[in-house]
Formats: sequence, structure tokens, C-alpha cells
Amino acid sequence: MDGIHDMGGMQGFGPVRPVEEDFKFSADWERRVFGLTQALGGITPFNVDEFRRQIERIPPAEYLNTLYFEKWLIALEWFLQDRGLVSAEELAASAKLFDADTAGREPVDGAALLAILGEGVELEYPRDTAVPAFAEGATVRVKLRHDVSHNRSPRYLRGRTGTIIADIGVFQFPDTVAQNIGTNPQHLYTVCFAAADLWGGEAEAAGDEVLADLMESYLEPV
Repeated sequence: MDGIHDMGGMQGFGPVRPVEEDFKFSADWERRVFGLTQALGGITPFNVDEFRRQIERIPPAEYLNTLYFEKWLIALEWFLQDRGLVSAEELAASAKLFDADTAGREPVDGAALLAILGEGVELEYPRDTAVPAFAEGATVRVKLRHDVSHNRSPRYLRGRTGTIIADIGVFQFPDTVAQNIGTNPQHLYTVCFAAADLWGGEAEAAGDEVLADLMESYLEPV
């Protein structure tokens, strides 16, 4: 969806400063929010794209004034209420008033959860699951679209023309997964854009390029 979270190319926020050191939690509550989110993801249940979509729905002023893991907590509280595990009154009181129905749900083992996080999850489908609409070397345009739901097509690329340099494989479509309306597996492509076409005279150097991984549904032939 279009929102304040899609900040690529927006003015006034300054440059992105890469952090060289490994990620570290800045406070213990951040560690707890991360752990709760991972543990509850299989119980509530919700998927990562649905979780992102909920964060994107945070009002702009609130979004800009909350920390990264505060956004996680806001989304997590919404899912807990939506799935019937807690009520708004319980969240406000920080206390359970009744036991949620967890029949048939397996308890989360901490060691097993850490092992899963370390191994990651295989998300790629066999390549013959979907026929590719584009070949490497094809010129494509990013569709000009304005969604009210989850959309991982960056605004600064929409309407721009680039060249496909790689077909990464077949993956589920985040837009439909976020809405729980199907996985819609399709090809994911690496598309190369000339930085000058995106930023004009603000491009850092002549000949610079921007590479973006884009789902097939975001692209159209030129």
C-alpha cells in the first residue's frame, strides 16, 4: 500500500547510514518483542507479509514517532486481539482476565525456535510452477499502481523502465499472501535501472545503476 513506510526517494529524511557492526538490541524490551513475535506467529497464526501490512497501517504521524520494535509491538497487539487471544481491556490492564482457547496448539520450544531461525525457511517453488512472462535482457516498465493493501513495489520505481538481468526463481506473491487470498506463485526478477533515470541530476555519479528485485505482477512489457 502507499504510505509513510515507503520512504525510498522521499526528501527531507537524510541519507541512509549503513551500520557495519552486527545487529544488537538497544534495550531488553526489544528482545522480548522480537521473541514474542516469533513465538506467537505460529500460534495466532499470522504470516510475515500480513504482519508487514499491519505495520504499514499505522497512521503516518504515529509511524514517524515510534521506534522500530514499537511498530512490531503495535502490530502484535492487533493480531492478538484479532485472533481472540486477548482483549483490549486485558492489554490495557497488562493482565489476563480469562484463558484463551489454545486447544490443539503445540507449545513453542525455545531451542527449536532458535534452530528454525538459524536455518531459515525455503520459500522458492520449483521453476516449472509458473511460466515466466519475461526473459533476461527484456526491457520492462514497473506498473504505475496505487494499492490500498500490501504492495512491495517501491513508489520511486513505478512508471520507470529498466532491464531484466536475472530471473531469480518462483516465489509466493507477498501482496496476496498479506491478504490471505492465496500464494499466487510467480517469477521474481532482478531489474536494472539507470540511476539518472530515477534521480536525474541528483544521481551520485554518471553510469550508476540501481538493482531491484521485483515480482512479475509489478512489471509490464515495453
